[in-house]
Formats: sequence, structure tokens, C-alpha cells
Amino acid sequence: MTVVQNAQARVYVRSQRGDADQHLLIGCLLRSGQSVQLDSWFSCGCSRGDESAPQVWLRARIVALNRFSCPPDPLLGGCVGSARTVSLRTGETLRRANSGTAIATLVQGPRGAFAYVASGGVVVKSAQPGETVVLVAAPGVDPYSLASAGSRVYWLRGGTPQTALLTP
Repeated sequence: MTVVQNAQARVYVRSQRGDADQHLLIGCLLRSGQSVQLDSWFSCGCSRGDESAPQVWLRARIVALNRFSCPPDPLLGGCVGSARTVSLRTGETLRRANSGTAIATLVQGPRGAFAYVASGGVVVKSAQPGETVVLVAAPGVDPYSLASAGSRVYWLRGGTPQTALLTP
């Protein structure tokens, strides 16, 4: 099943051979047919212990993933999440960020840099390997207004346009 596709690449889910409950997320370059396993998870649709499929975004030959989980009982702890970008050419992880939970919107910039809106309207960027920067952590951010153009990101906060440099 295709999750996302563009003119250069396709990201799809398939079951692991012999186990329909073990899912694999595969990224494939359309021209060469080269593929990379991006993630895997267990989900039988039968228990509270099923893992969620990762959130996926695609820009050219770079895939962004957010893998998150929230325990069924809040006494077991809070949500955890990790976002990253992966080159489909090399299979290399380009950038990482501790997202903490599901992401409302994610945009990608040059060379695997990305920004996202997390819960509570926090806008975060991961522009350098190993570096995560909070751009704004204030109420009023429209989570679906995040956009990118070149090396800049844009969003609305209280109806007012905001901008920041995504990459140096």
C-alpha cells in the first residue's frame, strides 16, 4: 500500500514475509528501483499493545518520519516520539529530533533539514545534525500553517505571519 509518492520516489507499507502483523515501511527510488527499509512495527489490530505506524512526509528523495507512541494508561508514562529524515539514495539518517508525540505538520528544507509543529503549538527545527532548536513555544500557533520556501520556514501565530531561517 502506497503511503506517499512523488515523481522521484515512493514510500509504501508491506507485511513481512510469513507475518501479516509485522509491517515494513519501504522507500523506493522510482528511476533506479533502489529501496531502503525505513521502519517496522507490530500491529495485529487486536490489542492495546499494537504499535502505531509512523507519520511520513516525502520531499524529492528525502523521507521524513515521526515514530511516536503513547501508553494506553497515563500511569505508565507520557508519550514519546522521534522524528528523522532519511536519504533514499544512501539510507543515511540526515537529521533527528525528539518530537515527543504526534506532529501536526512537518516541512522539509534543503539537505534533510526539517521543521515541525508539535503539541501546544511549539515550532521546532532540526537544521544541523544533532541540533534541535525551538523556534517558538507560545500559544496561538496555527499548526497547519507551517510552510517552507528555500531555507526559510513560515507559520501563523495569532493570525500574524512569522518566519525563521531553517538552514544557515
